[in-house]
Amino acid sequence: AKLGFTEDDKTSWCGKIVKCKGNEKFTACKALCEVGDVYYADGTCGYVQDYDTTKTPVGVVFYVSDEGRHGKVINLHNLGRKSESSAFDPVHPYETGYGYLFWGYKDYDVPNLTSYDENIVDRLQAYDPDLYDGKGNTDKILKAEKPQCNKPEGTKEYYQNCIPQAAQAAHDFYPQEALKDDSKVGQGKWYLPALGELMNLYGYDNSQITSGWMTSGATGENKTKVNAALTALKAKGQKAEVLTNETNNWYWSSSEFFSDSSWVLSMLNGNRSDGDKAVSYYVRACLAF
Repeated sequence: AKLGFTEDDKTSWCGKIVKCKGNEKFTACKALCEVGDVYYADGTCGYVQDYDTTKTPVGVVFYVSDEGRHGKVINLHNLGRKSESSAFDPVHPYETGYGYLFWGYKDYDVPNLTSYDENIVDRLQAYDPDLYDGKGNTDKILKAEKPQCNKPEGTKEYYQNCIPQAAQAAHDFYPQEALKDDSKVGQGKWYLPALGELMNLYGYDNSQITSGWMTSGATGENKTKVNAALTALKAKGQKAEVLTNETNNWYWSSSEFFSDSSWVLSMLNGNRSDGDKAVSYYVRACLAF
């Protein structure tokens, strides 16, 4: 009873019914999707302990709204490439030779993309759309006219200065087990998360944010749930890796700081900071449903 299991007929009002394994005459309501759920290529969600081997897992849910009807998903593994002078290859998105990407566009202020300095407390607490809309940010970054750049393609300097590598990689990503042109999870559906989305991924209390930089408001609750699901998926043979706690634990966002830097978030402690666009950090692709 404490878990919500009763004998009531819930079919007319319950979004998703879960049967009690000990006695299936008792049922409870489950949100359609919850933080920490496995997200499958067909657009359904489920507890990782009820992993469905007939479906293709493509990510883990880290944010939900409207009783789980909508939300956001992070992909299963950091994006990578063969070396720091290599391009991102969507056919081999989880290349581990060099598991980082440059933000790119060093010293280029992306047109129409809002830049935020450290004075963003009010913007974060008011849920400023640009700080929580990585899809919109990614589209703006990719649609911007590229700056003049004379760095030879295929060099480290080219990827630091001439293209928006992190945003382009997130956009070009698609799970290899799914079809490239899949209408739900195919190429072009994924994007580089905004700073607010990375904060949602880590878990934070919006009311406790006292500064743009540093860790105020960070709780880590969502990261714990997401990492538990990623760990369980890896144990089941999936190519999944937890959000890293390593020394270099920064993740790129699509939120710009200045022309030479963009916002990053640490998955070690939820620290918010600005990162040099020419420095390489981790990237996870995000998907909205």
